[in-house]
Amino acid sequence: MADNSRTSTPKPNPKSINSGHQNFDLSDDTFPSDGDESTWPTNKTRVSDKEFLRLLADAYNKREDLVSQWSGQPINFEGEPPKGYALFRLSDLTVHGHPSGRQFRSIKAFIDHLHSIMTETVASCRCAVCRPGPAS
Repeated sequence: MADNSRTSTPKPNPKSINSGHQNFDLSDDTFPSDGDESTWPTNKTRVSDKEFLRLLADAYNKREDLVSQWSGQPINFEGEPPKGYALFRLSDLTVHGHPSGRQFRSIKAFIDHLHSIMTETVASCRCAVCRPGPAS
């Protein structure tokens, strides 16, 4: 049986590159998510996945350091958010799904964790929620 394990993060598929943007499906099983739907709040309004993906793309593409690490092209997220993650609205938008049960208090705060999902480095993620201390 062939060993299909990867030793490095896969490069973007050139077929998914579109008009200077790279289309990226966050729900693809190639990129295992640590999201946990059981941590979602029951008393908040869920924002549509389409809107969540648009806001994620806007925030991610503002991080030139991450864009250059990934493919160098702005990303257009498509499909669904990472499995187990969703965006909720109270008075502010908060991202829920982290296995710790803690929330990301903004899309901006979720971007570092999102990048760790994309690069398959969740185990060593240093985002505000994965680090000890209060979430941001």
